[in-house]
Amino acid sequence: MVFQILTLFPERYRYFLESGLPSRGLKKALLELRFRQLRHFADPGRGGRVDDLPYGGGPGMVLQVGPIHRALESFPCRYPVVLFTPRGKRLNQQLVRSFAGYPGLTLVSGYFEGVDDRVPQNLIDHEISVGDFILGSGDAAAVCFLESVTRLIPGFMGSAQSQEEESHEKEGSLEYPQYTRPPQYNGWEVPPILLSGDHGKIAEWRKERSEEISRLRREQA
Repeated sequence: MVFQILTLFPERYRYFLESGLPSRGLKKALLELRFRQLRHFADPGRGGRVDDLPYGGGPGMVLQVGPIHRALESFPCRYPVVLFTPRGKRLNQQLVRSFAGYPGLTLVSGYFEGVDDRVPQNLIDHEISVGDFILGSGDAAAVCFLESVTRLIPGFMGSAQSQEEESHEKEGSLEYPQYTRPPQYNGWEVPPILLSGDHGKIAEWRKERSEEISRLRREQA
């Protein structure tokens, strides 16, 4: 799967790509990332500046439409374009699965007070928010998005079954509690049913705990 990323800070993605599953995925050629440094597409004579004051006044700076348009045009392939913005659709696992079905995506990180609205009106296919809070830039949201989508690429994770029993794989469903060795630590014990070897009862216990946790989360929402 190909990810084309438009950003002011390509270096922010380095540690994500050089460690863990993303690093292995790159080595196995399961994913490819192409970066564009937005400043390289600034208007002539602006010294790499890609933002300006908002029309109508107000605090902060706004990313210009021109540099974003030119940067998007420079990518070799036309994939659906995703802009990370607080006003976007809230990302959930069902959306993640839909994005994972594409052969490639182009990701645009917002900055400052946002982007000129002619960008989402004319250049963007999907506006996505990772939650009802404000980040300093769209890069953290883009990395979060990459983390969630790439793990669904066939062969990316060690076991496909790991995806099937995750929280949110079924809408509103949260995963059951997990435990590992030792069976006792500091007086804290693993539920005896998990040590019983009775896989039928274990499956039933896990189903009950998943339903209980999911119900409590809905009540707290």
